[in-house]
Amino acid sequence: MKKNCSSVLDCAEEKTDLFTKKGYLIKECTTCGHRFTDIKDIEKHLSESFSDDYFFEGKEGYPNYLEERDMLYKSGVKFTKVIAKYMKPGRVLDVGCAAGFILKAFKDAGWEAYGVEPNDTMASYGRNELGLDIRTGGMETFNSDQKFDLINLIEVIGSLYDLDKAMQNVRDLCKQGGLVLVESWDMKCLAAKFFGPNWHEYCPPSVVHWYSDNTLKQLFNYYGFELIAKGRPSKRINLKHGLAIIAENSSKSKLKKKFFSFLSRTLGNVPVPYPPVDVKWYLFKKS
Repeated sequence: MKKNCSSVLDCAEEKTDLFTKKGYLIKECTTCGHRFTDIKDIEKHLSESFSDDYFFEGKEGYPNYLEERDMLYKSGVKFTKVIAKYMKPGRVLDVGCAAGFILKAFKDAGWEAYGVEPNDTMASYGRNELGLDIRTGGMETFNSDQKFDLINLIEVIGSLYDLDKAMQNVRDLCKQGGLVLVESWDMKCLAAKFFGPNWHEYCPPSVVHWYSDNTLKQLFNYYGFELIAKGRPSKRINLKHGLAIIAENSSKSKLKKKFFSFLSRTLGNVPVPYPPVDVKWYLFKKS
């Protein structure tokens, strides 16, 4: 990286065009290395990118998000144990919390739990079925009179359609000395380099920003946070979720489609480990 960016808002630095994916041009800043794409319709971005289809139709989303509730809850439990090394339970805001299974794990661990989720079907499920305080909306427009000890951005940082506005909100809503937990994919990992444009995380418009360790650290430094820990999460997904990811990002043939369909029907709900090769968690402290 040549130098630190002076601003992520109306950035005037030179950009390099890398490749096109699903009609979206992926670009990279020649100064800081941040990789991103332009959103075609800001007004409809959240409603179209995170519609019910995203949670129930597979492709770059989930074949059935609700079927992974137990695995997501267990991921939340693991994250509560990570956070417990750095602070006692306080007030947590889970951004992009979907139906709230990870948030429920925090609540059960003693946290005062709040969530924000753009898909109202998911948010309503969390409110009605899990008794969680989840507001429908995005981080860019979320407002609260409360300050939070912890803000979760789990599989969210790449989907923020107005990065500057969302990160200002994160900064303003986080208490001094508070923490931000991020789970994100590493665009510089071997898997991303090997698959290139076919890497599964290049899936606009649901993901519009891509990070490395350096660019993510630089982003949070700019908004007043310092990296204090990082690691690799232990994750599980349903087999049919994994098959949907592979099918969406590989060559398509009738034989492969039939084979994947057979596996999905017969073994689709079998939980399988997600290989910890391209995803990491990061913990930032407001300094």
